[in-house]
Amino acid sequence: MAPGRYIVLTMTPDGRVHAGSGGPDPAAALQRAARLGPDPLFAEARRAKPFRFGRMRAIARVGARGRNVVVIVDPLSDVRATLAGLLVTESITGVVLLGLIALLGRGLVRRGLAPVSRMAATAHGIASGGDLSARMEESPSEVGRLAGAINVMLGRIEQAFLARLRSEAKVREFAADASHELRTPLTTIRGYSDLYEQGAVSAEEAMRRISGEAARMGRLVEELLELARLDKGSALSPAPVDLAALAREAAADAAAVEPDRPVRTEVPDTLVTVADEARIRQVLANLLANVRAHTPPRTPATVRLVWTDAAVVLEVADEGPGIAPEEAARAFDRFHHAQGSGGSGLGLAIVAAIAAAHGGHAALRSMPGAGVVVRVELPRVAPLS
Repeated sequence: MAPGRYIVLTMTPDGRVHAGSGGPDPAAALQRAARLGPDPLFAEARRAKPFRFGRMRAIARVGARGRNVVVIVDPLSDVRATLAGLLVTESITGVVLLGLIALLGRGLVRRGLAPVSRMAATAHGIASGGDLSARMEESPSEVGRLAGAINVMLGRIEQAFLARLRSEAKVREFAADASHELRTPLTTIRGYSDLYEQGAVSAEEAMRRISGEAARMGRLVEELLELARLDKGSALSPAPVDLAALAREAAADAAAVEPDRPVRTEVPDTLVTVADEARIRQVLANLLANVRAHTPPRTPATVRLVWTDAAVVLEVADEGPGIAPEEAARAFDRFHHAQGSGGSGLGLAIVAAIAAAHGGHAALRSMPGAGVVVRVELPRVAPLS
């Protein structure tokens, strides 16, 4: 600091004080020294340490001859000005820094919440427009992982909606097919009634045809009710049953109905599992009836029964002309009629429904000229004790 800022005071033992060189304004220092008097200043001089001098700092020394005391005073005006400037500078700098931090923080928050905003917009679009194919934007961040989880949920919801739509379409198709199948015998019955009233056919012929169509319609209604019960899963009465015995009995029944057709069995002596006996008999009867309906007379058929640790496999195979791949793919569809066949088209559908009700499944394989094999796989369940 510049020496010119200091004030030099000299005080005699009798209390007279005057200012020497230095210092721009010694009046305050002179007044302070006059109020203190010589004794305190001589005491500070003997202590030889800086001390407070009002709002100033000072240090005192005894003169060369010990007759007076010299006090050097620092007014601290420059220090206070410098400190005030520093405080102002720091305040301004702090405000600027806080503003910059606020702006930066706002930008970072907006950037961080941008994916959430996009997720909200996507969710709103899905909720308002029903676009289930829309997906959230994924990223390695926590928000991105949340978006991934939401995408999985949206995928499952989309699959559920598609499954519902397919189910509704199948129900509509089923209702249309059932109406068509029922309309055919009803039309025949109405037609023969009209013909009889007009005298175009005899009473015996009209009643014979009306009775036959009524019986056909009755069978169709029973099969529809059967499918409805199987779909509900409430049509089974499981109990221990010997599948080998059922297979042999079904083959014997088929041979009795059509003696010229060879029906072989490839089954073990016994195979007991838990199943609905009446439904298994129905499966065998439907499959052997299909063989009679779709193969020429005397075409051999085979009933097989094999098993593994987890499943029982029942097969009915024939050596007939087989069917085309496109027909095989639709064999278990309800009301699907093979080319040139009659019937309701529900026989194999009932077989598949019975297998599904037992927790298994049915399949068909065939090639033209290679016969048809229908495979029904059921889970192997230990017999009840």
